[in-house]
Amino acid sequence: MNPFESIKIGNLALRNNLIAAPMAGLSSLPYRILAMEMGCALAISEMVSAEGAIKGRKKTKRFFDNDDKIRPFGVQLFGAKPEAYVEAIESFVDEPIDLIDINMGCPVKKVCKKGAGSALMRNPKLVAEIVTACRKTTKLPLTVKIRAGWDNTSINCVEIAKIAEENGADAVSVHGRTRQQEFRGKANWSYITRVKKAVSIPVIGNGDIKTRDDALRMLSETKCDGIMIGRAAVGNPWIFKKILDENFEGPDIKERGETALRHLEMLRKFIGDSRSVMSMKAILPWYTKGIPGVRAFMGEVQRKTRLREFREKVEEFFFE
Repeated sequence: MNPFESIKIGNLALRNNLIAAPMAGLSSLPYRILAMEMGCALAISEMVSAEGAIKGRKKTKRFFDNDDKIRPFGVQLFGAKPEAYVEAIESFVDEPIDLIDINMGCPVKKVCKKGAGSALMRNPKLVAEIVTACRKTTKLPLTVKIRAGWDNTSINCVEIAKIAEENGADAVSVHGRTRQQEFRGKANWSYITRVKKAVSIPVIGNGDIKTRDDALRMLSETKCDGIMIGRAAVGNPWIFKKILDENFEGPDIKERGETALRHLEMLRKFIGDSRSVMSMKAILPWYTKGIPGVRAFMGEVQRKTRLREFREKVEEFFFE
């Protein structure tokens, strides 16, 4: 039996059960292209503000820009107003989008202060209203991404998952950390197990998947239907291939360098010279992890602001 077999979310059949998590500042089109090429079955956008998608269409458009060849593609929305979700989803009608995901897991303070992200888990009534509004607005597969709870004294992932299912969600993703933990400590997969036992829709497990063994263990321990991989895939799109193919040993330094430069070039075309340099500075530590001399290199490259000089330093590190 193949542990990474196809799963179905609503009317969307995925080629396997590996999903690239939505990550603010990271899950742009270049990242999604690389992830999908390496075997990922579904890639989800960075968080898109439901209100921003309506008011600042040009500004937010890049968050859900997609190459029609990179399908299926999911867009993640965040916000605290049901009506904003409705308008945002209606505005996506002509976009190459295959799935809508509702963010109820972002731990960032400025998001939670507005009642969005993880803060929604503290308001079950509003959760029901948002999921219901979205379900009435679209026939696309609808998913909800949650955490274990706000903190250790308010673990309510089962309650929220049930509400999501009852109001029309086609699947739920569960990150095994609380909002209070943010990304610290260890993800508690037992919360994923609890949700899986409580609902009949597909459950996607998320948190601390770094290797094929981790992926196999999560599926075995939690009985979840799919796996969502976030930070472990940044600068390491090969993780999807490694999980799917136990004989794949991973890239050598040359391939890592070539892919990093390709990622940079795609970012340049996507967001321009200066912004691509800024974005790549945050991603490079993952591409260079474990390579001798990386500390000195990162010190040098962080001072570069011009694309040409930045690219030359990257080429020098990987190929000279």
